[in-house]
Amino acid sequence: MPASDSIDPGSLPGSGRIIIAFSGGPDSVCLLHRLVVAQLPRELVCVHIDHRMDAQSPERARTAVAIAGGLGVECTVVPITVKSGGRGIEAEARDARYQALGRFVADDDVLVTAHHADDHSETVILRLLRGAGPAGLAGIPRRRRFGRGWLYRPLLDWRRRDIENWLQEHRLESIRDPANRLPDFDRNHVRHHVLPLLRQRWPGADAALKRSSTLCSGAADFIARSVQRDLERAASDHGGPLDVAALSDASAYYLGEVIRAWCIQQHFSPPPGRQLEEFCQQYLLAAPDRGPLLAWNGAELRAWRQHLWLHRARSVPDCWQVAWDGREALELPGGAGVLSLSPAGASGLDLTIGFGRPGDRIKPAGHRHTRPCKQLLAEAGVPPWQRNHWPRLWHRNRLAALGDRWQTDEFEALLKEHGQRLDWRRPAWMNTLESNE
Repeated sequence: MPASDSIDPGSLPGSGRIIIAFSGGPDSVCLLHRLVVAQLPRELVCVHIDHRMDAQSPERARTAVAIAGGLGVECTVVPITVKSGGRGIEAEARDARYQALGRFVADDDVLVTAHHADDHSETVILRLLRGAGPAGLAGIPRRRRFGRGWLYRPLLDWRRRDIENWLQEHRLESIRDPANRLPDFDRNHVRHHVLPLLRQRWPGADAALKRSSTLCSGAADFIARSVQRDLERAASDHGGPLDVAALSDASAYYLGEVIRAWCIQQHFSPPPGRQLEEFCQQYLLAAPDRGPLLAWNGAELRAWRQHLWLHRARSVPDCWQVAWDGREALELPGGAGVLSLSPAGASGLDLTIGFGRPGDRIKPAGHRHTRPCKQLLAEAGVPPWQRNHWPRLWHRNRLAALGDRWQTDEFEALLKEHGQRLDWRRPAWMNTLESNE
């Protein structure tokens, strides 16, 4: 048993309620009992998640309520439905469980779970077999923010045998969940087959795993701080592109870490690990005129001229055109912004609005010759995939304006005659390199 078998009130983060994730199994009974005997000056609440994955789960829920009640703590049962997703039943059950528990955590509450040292060893091995990096191999964190409050794990220094000894010493009853013996679950296989063999051959396996996870945690923290500094320097404040040349490291691994953090910062789920690794390798090996694309969950990550763009996947409607008199603002499809004439409500114009077509050319004011629209946009730092999103304005069947940046002499004169100007409120995802610099 660890040197200290009491819970230090100061170690628990937050100042609100202490919410115990209470399965009624040996680990959570030990945790609840320790919290009760510690007589902490905070309200204790138990929450039992009924996964409803077998016929006996309602009976286990009733037993959990009785065990918690016997220790003087009220227990709420929350039934959930675990969907069968592509990540496996274990991962889906874990996510559903934490989502349900999160609804109980109010401002500055702390959710405590009974994860212990054996759980930590199992987690490190599982993540190693899944190819995790330093952050994953850091294992189970003792504390972190969780919703509006905190998540804390007081038993991480305890082994499973310490918990069993505690239950015997204090004559505490607990539930034995049959799911903990199912051979199909990866964690159960590691728990009952892999770890026992490792411990038999290397008695210090758990200590070695804990040391490695501590070192990985330190490396992950160092990388995270470096990534944060680089994002502050290389990322735009307004949803624009990321300047890869401004990063402090040019390796594929580090670029992947930056992209993951950038996605979270911009409220996107990070790309799947293997796809992100492949994208980073492609980016580093791509010719200057090539732009790798990574698409996932409705998001797109694109590369061009040592910059990255992150945005929702968008498309321009084929052959879209609309007549517009300019009296009211026009919202463009595909999230391409809003066109308007200022001041609004003046005498109308006979205009047609559309998007890019092959061979579009315009003779901008002050130029002697027509220029290809794509060439003008390229010179202005507009990425290739955005060029067809720039609106074209036709007047009397002649291309009169490209966005609000290039206009013909005749169109400028027409607007001046009406006392108006053309404005295009461009969305942040269409920032150009020129406007970003």
